[in-house]
Amino acid sequence: METMNYSVTVPVYREVDVVVAGAGPAGIAAAVSAARNNAKVFVFDRWGCVGGMATMGGVGPFMTSFDSSGKNQIIKGIFDELVERMKASGGAIHPRDIAPEQSYSGYYKLGHNNVGPFDHEAFKIEAVQMIKESGAELLLHTNFVDVLKKGDHIEGVVISNKSGVSAVKAKIVIDCTGDGDVAVRAGEDFDLGNKENRDIQAATLFFRVCNVDTEKVDAHMKEHRDEIKPFYGPYSWLIREKSKEWEGINRAEVCFFQNPTKGEFRMNVTRILDVNGTKAEDLTRAEIEGTKQAIKAFMFLKKYAPGFENASFMGTAAAVGIRETRHIHGKYWLRGDEVENCRVPDDRIAVFATNMDIHNKNDPNGTFITLTKGPYYGVPYGCLVPKKTSNLLIAGRHISAESLAASSIRMIPCCMALGQAAGAAAALAVQSGISPADICVSELQALLKNQGVFI
Repeated sequence: METMNYSVTVPVYREVDVVVAGAGPAGIAAAVSAARNNAKVFVFDRWGCVGGMATMGGVGPFMTSFDSSGKNQIIKGIFDELVERMKASGGAIHPRDIAPEQSYSGYYKLGHNNVGPFDHEAFKIEAVQMIKESGAELLLHTNFVDVLKKGDHIEGVVISNKSGVSAVKAKIVIDCTGDGDVAVRAGEDFDLGNKENRDIQAATLFFRVCNVDTEKVDAHMKEHRDEIKPFYGPYSWLIREKSKEWEGINRAEVCFFQNPTKGEFRMNVTRILDVNGTKAEDLTRAEIEGTKQAIKAFMFLKKYAPGFENASFMGTAAAVGIRETRHIHGKYWLRGDEVENCRVPDDRIAVFATNMDIHNKNDPNGTFITLTKGPYYGVPYGCLVPKKTSNLLIAGRHISAESLAASSIRMIPCCMALGQAAGAAAALAVQSGISPADICVSELQALLKNQGVFI
């Protein structure tokens, strides 16, 4: 590829304690957590709203924040505060009120207890309000460009927006980009997708429909109750029967969840293969292919699926949903067997019981592993601490974990819990004048517990 030289001297836009790159679920929690612990925080995002995949990607509902028994909520803190705020405004139903095998849980029984339906607009409104109330500064429509690094230390991050190119100087940087963009620019090592088979989980463009006859769908699902399980779910019997008309959608079920508004469903149906979410070309192809599949799936449902006869297409999400890209190499590398065996280490900063949910490239169904060997597993603090950069933390789906483990961690409540831990760790590091790798984990755990986190 031909190259050209380009250099520019940039003004310093802000000088803060903590800069958070990305205001998706992890970034929201990281910014609020750090600011509430007296750090001066600047958080920015490339989109025109906060929320990332939870808003722009149309992803939902919240997967479970409870333990494997479904009896105890284990993801609390800022995530639960956000849910309660959305519930108060009519924009969410709390996960504790959602049982399996109903419209809100996609009619699944296995692994779908205590999911949380929510409205994207409510998420935007309440999350922004929480950021503002915390004292953190938010800037939207702003892209991450590069890092200014001296030795193993990031002196600042370069950002770009309509105002031009500038830099933000910070003592601690938290990478909440979802793809590890900051970490990679800083020179950190990573795996792209599954290192063993070089597979990357399929992408999905969500879409929404309304005017669905929920009672009619309920009755039809009840008739097929024993047939429904993850990746062999609702209307899979129709897809098998009408397979020719389903061709082009590499998925064997219709995964859909009712929103808080009755008769309105978000559709997790499309499946786009071989999408490297770190490449603009692949993302462009995914948006186009996802729209094509969404329209085809909707027309199929309207023609054959009981309850969809009078449904209306509301539109696709503003951005394709990416399940997996980079896994940054950190001080600790979480393995899939540790998740499956419910290992709970002493240095954990969060505990989860979400399923390992893998959308395989070569399988129109997929792999779905629920936890049976304990109530939950723990994520060590070292998963948030990259190896090479002294003042960098990572939070979100790109933390230091192998592909199998990351298939559980990537869920929205998990990302918020990881963000809250990273924000608290950053504030501690600033207050003590040390690097994040050197903070006392027991002190971090105590701080998180004071914030309502279950450890």
